Amino acid sequence: MHFDNETLKRVKRALRHSNAEGMAYGAFIGFGDHYITAYAVALQASSLQIGILCSVPGFLAAAAQLWSVQLTGLFKSRKATVLTFALLQGLMLFPMLALAFGWREDPNWWLIFFAALYSIFGALISPAWGSLMAEIVPDHLRGRYFAVRGKLSTVTTIGAFLAGGIFLNLLVQKALWGFAVLFAAAFAARMISWGFLTRLYEIPSPKQAEDGAGITGFARTLITTSLGTYMLFLFAMSFAVNVGSPYFTVYILRDQEFSYITFAALETVASVVTIVAVTHWGRAADRAGNLKMVWLAAGLIPLVPLLWLPSANRVYLGFAQAFSGFAWAGFNLCSVNYLYDATTSENRTRYLAYFNAGNGLSAGAGALLGGFLLPRLPAVMGYQTLTLLMISGMLRGAVSLAFLPRLKEVRKVSRIPAAELFHIMLGGRPVNRRLSHRGPPHVHDPGNESGV
Repeated sequence: MHFDNETLKRVKRALRHSNAEGMAYGAFIGFGDHYITAYAVALQASSLQIGILCSVPGFLAAAAQLWSVQLTGLFKSRKATVLTFALLQGLMLFPMLALAFGWREDPNWWLIFFAALYSIFGALISPAWGSLMAEIVPDHLRGRYFAVRGKLSTVTTIGAFLAGGIFLNLLVQKALWGFAVLFAAAFAARMISWGFLTRLYEIPSPKQAEDGAGITGFARTLITTSLGTYMLFLFAMSFAVNVGSPYFTVYILRDQEFSYITFAALETVASVVTIVAVTHWGRAADRAGNLKMVWLAAGLIPLVPLLWLPSANRVYLGFAQAFSGFAWAGFNLCSVNYLYDATTSENRTRYLAYFNAGNGLSAGAGALLGGFLLPRLPAVMGYQTLTLLMISGMLRGAVSLAFLPRLKEVRKVSRIPAAELFHIMLGGRPVNRRLSHRGPPHVHDPGNESGV
């Protein structure tokens, strides 16, 4: 998309504000999201309740996104949609923190209820925000821009999360009060984020395409197009990952009885590596294409839970977390950017909503299955949780083998030898090359039955 000079100035200013918003949002995540499951453990939630907490809110949030396009139409603006639900999401932290001060009934069922609302409001932000950002960030710069934004956000997530772990460790005898303070800090960060969201620049939304753009057209896309195959791959991977990933916290805090500071430190290792790696993944993706980088990352993702099996030594687990941060830096960045490449502005909000719904339902189903299996599995290395992580790793590998050979790139990219690609990922400068013709010269309509 080409902008006139005045619009270009507004876009650049909006992107700077978006970077600042990402930092505030990172603090919100670090103080809030990352501690919800740990909060449930502190509230003495059962395995069943933790399984429900890790699955049902995701299910409901995913289902809610099916109506996100209609809500955007109701608000008459994608920006207004983002601002409304960002505020509502932040407000849900208050009833959650109130549970720390005593509750007559089992507080964990109320935590699940408020966490569900929190997740729903957060999910309704995503399609509208993604559509806005995809329009103002040039497609050939998306890898680098979102890598930098992600890096800034991750820095503040690390700071907030690590500070939260230290704070909880100091208040270990009054941990519930500590969680209340963290959630209050998360609300403050969300309000700063909300303030920067008011600076978003919204290009007038193009008329939404009608033919094939509804839920029926989306279902047909899943069966008949390359984009659909890619979405099914991400749905299956999300299911496989969430069979095990929500229970890392259970393994660390309940099975190993590590302190909150150890819990925070292990998570911080992954985040620090993500900060270092994501820019290199983004630079490589801009040159070689997002799909090739997804290939590389998806080959690493199955190993992440398996690395937790050999030892519970804290130093060893730190190395395992470093590997995890490197792998997920590439997968999270490039998988989303591929979707931006493969959807048109007319259908992007709708398709991102449908995709997020399917992805959330898949994640919820995986977490629910993990919660069902956990107390019924035989122990590996003395822990049922490790058995579940092993199953998750095997499922991730099966998904990669089943789907990756069927996927295609959707834009022109450079032909880069593997050695040079790894050189770029490690921080080297790319070599100028002519573009190949492995992909179509423009982005295709995902509703087109001829495929992408």
